[in-house]
Amino acid sequence: MRFRFLEHTADILFEAYGESYPEAFENAAHAMLSIFGEAGEKEKEPFSLSAHNLEELTVQSLADLLAHMDAHELVFSRVHVDSFDAKSKSISFTAYGEKKRPRDTVKAVTYHELMVKRDKKGWTIRVLLDV
Repeated sequence: MRFRFLEHTADILFEAYGESYPEAFENAAHAMLSIFGEAGEKEKEPFSLSAHNLEELTVQSLADLLAHMDAHELVFSRVHVDSFDAKSKSISFTAYGEKKRPRDTVKAVTYHELMVKRDKKGWTIRVLLDV
């Protein structure tokens, strides 16, 4: 299972999974992007970020995707992690999508209920989106 949506009263809560942080991040991005509807892959945009910790890196990366889609009237369909450095908490990824109106909107990626965890099964990322 790549991701699953969890029950929440007002917003959208999901968990994404992966054997590595990059895989879990790609699946978290896929969960968020699935809310906006289907899109082709005519456009591609590179992103590079660094942060103090993995929680901040996760939220800021997803927030940058969201802001870029809103500012450029794009809907991304998937993300591919090009590089990840756990020591420096940095990530570079490419988002693929197309110019179109989203099916639904998301106001923000929040820190509320955020979880980035590694255990014997792999990585889990839990994110709450403000809608």
